[in-house]
Amino acid sequence: MSKRIFLLAGEKSGDLLGSFLIKALRQRLPEHFLFGVGGPEMRGEGMECLLHTEDFEIMGFSDILRSLPKLRRQFRTVRDHILQTKPDATIFIDYPGFNLRMAKTLRERGYRGKLVQYISPTVWAWGKHRTEHMAKTLDLLMTIYPFENAHFSKTSLNVKYVGNPINEIINKHTYDEQWARLFGIKDPENLVAIFPGSRKGEIQLNLPYQLKAAELLKKENPELCFAISCAHEKIMPLMHHILHGNSLQLNKDIFLLPKAYSYELMRTCRSAIAKSGTVTLELALHQCPTVVVYKLSLLNRLIAQFFLRLNLPHYCIVNILSGKTVFPEIIEKGLTPQRIYQELKKLHNNTEERKTCIEQCRKLPSILQDNDTSSLAAKAVEELIS
Repeated sequence: MSKRIFLLAGEKSGDLLGSFLIKALRQRLPEHFLFGVGGPEMRGEGMECLLHTEDFEIMGFSDILRSLPKLRRQFRTVRDHILQTKPDATIFIDYPGFNLRMAKTLRERGYRGKLVQYISPTVWAWGKHRTEHMAKTLDLLMTIYPFENAHFSKTSLNVKYVGNPINEIINKHTYDEQWARLFGIKDPENLVAIFPGSRKGEIQLNLPYQLKAAELLKKENPELCFAISCAHEKIMPLMHHILHGNSLQLNKDIFLLPKAYSYELMRTCRSAIAKSGTVTLELALHQCPTVVVYKLSLLNRLIAQFFLRLNLPHYCIVNILSGKTVFPEIIEKGLTPQRIYQELKKLHNNTEERKTCIEQCRKLPSILQDNDTSSLAAKAVEELIS
């Protein structure tokens, strides 16, 4: 019997995961109708979209405040559409602030379909109060880190670890072996990668520190060159503006690369400086020694310190998964170009620190269990609605 499944991806990363999930669902449930909120990747798989993911993307607490009126309108549009069409299941992909509120509202308004959250909010870092709320609202939670299930052990929530989709994405990636020539990079073996983030605010806060550290390393190793991964074309003018005050010469000492080549950069470069986030896991799975940095805006720092009360032994997901410091972290406190340079030098040169770091990175696929995440997620959904 044909059923209807609504999927909601409110961020670019969720759009990619959603496209993989759509493929897997269609293999298992070809007769089912899939519709919802998606980006270009999900639309490319033929999903009918009520709204586009691009209209939802925001970053940071201050951005949320500015975007509240738009988010409220989008929330009502999605809520009313689900209540009117009554899909057999609604799958929320990441984007927990919006999605968990939507799940609660749907339940309160009498929605009887199955509610699924694909990717858990970080209740292990903050928001532990969400566990009971999720247990009362959701029918299924699909987690992507093996340690997450334990945080729901005292609830009745159906929780399934399906593996990590980043592992799956990397395994399916086709690498362009000629990528360095395309950008005029003559010596990729002496390349240091820089990942400053994807949003304007992140880049303004983090890239200047990363570039000053790169200058220090360049003075000591003149043969080095650097490449900055650019998340999208819209931030290129900002990159050029920040680079204007730097001694590194564009297209000679330093290169700007589109995101499409980020995995090629990760696989080729000798070391990296990256803003804390999912990118650090991608770098670790490419066995790239990385220094992790993160500079917060004043508002975000105050919220993290006084409202969320974040005080974790590790903030980088690579270190959390490993239970030890694999990538050195310089998060807010003590963040200086000199310190970044000192940590990067240890990982870039032929040192014991570099060797140990790579050895720990090699263990990550087994920690993540190297599953075919999308297939397991589709199977879990099939079992739920059958």
